[in-house]
Amino acid sequence: MRMKFLSIFVVGMFSLFASNGQQNPFFVPKPTPPKMITAQPPRPVQPTFNFKAINPNLQYAFIVDKHGFPKPKEGDQISVNMQMVSGNRLLFSSVQSNKGKPVIYGVNKPGFKGDIIEAIMLMTPGDSLVAQVDADALFKSTKNKKPEFIKPGDKVLYFIKLVSIKTKEQIQKEQQAAFNKQINEQMAKQKAAMEKQTATDEKLLKDYFTKKNISPIKTATGLYYVIREEGKGQLPVPGDSITMNYTGTLLDGTTFDSNEDTAFHHVQPFQFVLGKSQVIQGWDQGVALLKQGSKATLYIPSGMAYGAQTRPGSGANPKGIPANSILVFEVQLVNVLHPAPQVVPETPRRDSVISLIPQQTKKDN
Repeated sequence: MRMKFLSIFVVGMFSLFASNGQQNPFFVPKPTPPKMITAQPPRPVQPTFNFKAINPNLQYAFIVDKHGFPKPKEGDQISVNMQMVSGNRLLFSSVQSNKGKPVIYGVNKPGFKGDIIEAIMLMTPGDSLVAQVDADALFKSTKNKKPEFIKPGDKVLYFIKLVSIKTKEQIQKEQQAAFNKQINEQMAKQKAAMEKQTATDEKLLKDYFTKKNISPIKTATGLYYVIREEGKGQLPVPGDSITMNYTGTLLDGTTFDSNEDTAFHHVQPFQFVLGKSQVIQGWDQGVALLKQGSKATLYIPSGMAYGAQTRPGSGANPKGIPANSILVFEVQLVNVLHPAPQVVPETPRRDSVISLIPQQTKKDN
């Protein structure tokens, strides 16, 4: 009887453990993986600034304040690193827009009440600050449309670091230096071009003289001339009133002007005051070599005539005078009046090429 009960008890206990493996001392349970707890990122700590009000639309707070000098003033030029933020959205970043370099602005008067320049003018190089500007006032002062995410009453935050200041005087000196450099470079280019053209003219003239079997006299300035008929009296001097007859041609024989050819519609003698840059340089120099009554031929290089300028044509000469043209003048010195009368000589007709004097000839004398 006792053995029977023990057997029943053992079978019962086995059945119990078999039906509930977790209570079976011979059963090794599978390990339960630990529950993964996802850590929440810490919320950023929003910095607090003790803003000071410049006006109802503009408040600022220094992040770095060196309490130094100079401070920007009207007319200066500043370079800054700057970000603009509103509604947690980036409106502008100098790092992005200018490839990491500071942006440069001119300092002008505030454009509206709340203009950020009012805060920048409190800074010195090396300072940084945060400023908040009333968004409505800001966008009202510009032509830019206010983004829809910016609501009435919102602020635009500026984070600004002032990198450097260039004073108005420094800017003017740099601009003057740059201007002088540009002028010097232009003058050097013009000089080189003139020297090249002078060499070209010289070759053309020598070839022309050889072809035409002409032996002219050459002056120190490069003017060539031949006196065909010698006049009488003294050579004219600057300030004398000169009366001339002339016919002007190009090296190819094209007549471009004359006061002796009725086709050009001005057959009256031409008058001018010698040495006053009233005519081209070749005339001022060439006529000074002639006595009253002389007849001569002047061979004038382009640099002593109209240079790189072109001169318009007329009915008698549709071609005009091309750029860098050598001019040949057959001239007669009709009269010399010394000294010149104190009256303004009559302005030659506009269809007379001699009246079309290039401005640059005035500085050559």
